Amino acid sequence: MNNTLNGRERELAAIRRELPDRIPVDAILVENQQKIADSLHIDVNGVLDRLGIDGRIVSASYLGKLPEPVKEVSYTEFGTPNTGDYGTVRLNPLSNAHTLSRIAEYPWPDPDLYDFAASSRAARELGKRYAVRGPYWKPLFCQVCDLFGMEQAMLRMLAEPQIFEAALDRVFRYTYQFCRNLLEECGDDMPILCLGDDFATQKGMMFSLEHWRRFLKPRYAKLFELGKRSGRYVWFHSCGNIAAVLDDLVEIGLDVWETVQLHTLPFSAEQLKQHYGEPLTFFGGINTQRLPFATSEQIRAEVTQRIEILGRNGGYICGPDHHIKPDVSVQNTLALFETARAFRRRGYTKLE
Repeated sequence: MNNTLNGRERELAAIRRELPDRIPVDAILVENQQKIADSLHIDVNGVLDRLGIDGRIVSASYLGKLPEPVKEVSYTEFGTPNTGDYGTVRLNPLSNAHTLSRIAEYPWPDPDLYDFAASSRAARELGKRYAVRGPYWKPLFCQVCDLFGMEQAMLRMLAEPQIFEAALDRVFRYTYQFCRNLLEECGDDMPILCLGDDFATQKGMMFSLEHWRRFLKPRYAKLFELGKRSGRYVWFHSCGNIAAVLDDLVEIGLDVWETVQLHTLPFSAEQLKQHYGEPLTFFGGINTQRLPFATSEQIRAEVTQRIEILGRNGGYICGPDHHIKPDVSVQNTLALFETARAFRRRGYTKLE
């Protein structure tokens, strides 16, 4: 009897907290794919399959006219720089906006002006083998921060809450319609609504729980409900120590929490599994900040330990707790994924 599952079946089994044939593995982004391909003498397009990645992310490309690049810096449909530099060079178009009319007049992108047909084709093809999730990075708070600047966004939250909320609501309305379009177009080929937003550091929340519950929670709840109403699992990316809002996220329907940066949390992996292992599936748990510096043996030991704690009775997708950066060695990358894929044990995986 063949009990082998494909990536879609394996990852969805973990989300349902059923025992898979092997521990599912995934990654947000593997940035050293070319280095892996060169080392293994394979095509770079085959690297994710070589690692055994069980999921794929599908979103939609903007079809409208983007702002012209300025000094080689390209811009997004929101009119913010598309630099990917984590804030070292930023231009924030709403930094001087202090009136509701300024927010209303801003050229907000049209959520219908995307190539959802191409998304559907990609999801249909990928969904035969992989657990497709999307759109992924359509944040609320982080998008407002891109528009105002992070400091200005949080100042507006405190001193001019009506301005902050007006911008946040425009971002939310856009995101809601974008997600609805994507889910409708992709249908059953996209079984997971995946969203992301960052509002914490490695030491805790960036702002008060009261403000998070006032501004963000009700809007996340509506987005999560959109996914639930269409029969999707809800997968949410949020970095750092978000322990203060985990109960809130569970309350509004969270199924999968990414990134599970255990080194940032105020409790152990055992406590995380004990308190949240029933409602949640965990994705991540392997410290990417150690990946460039640890030995392969240390990586294998960490992977095994994480699986033994978080993977018991299902509910764990093993992987790095953030991007695998270009400075991570091929040996350590392979150690992570090969160790997870080789793990077989009663209570964790189906046995022949």
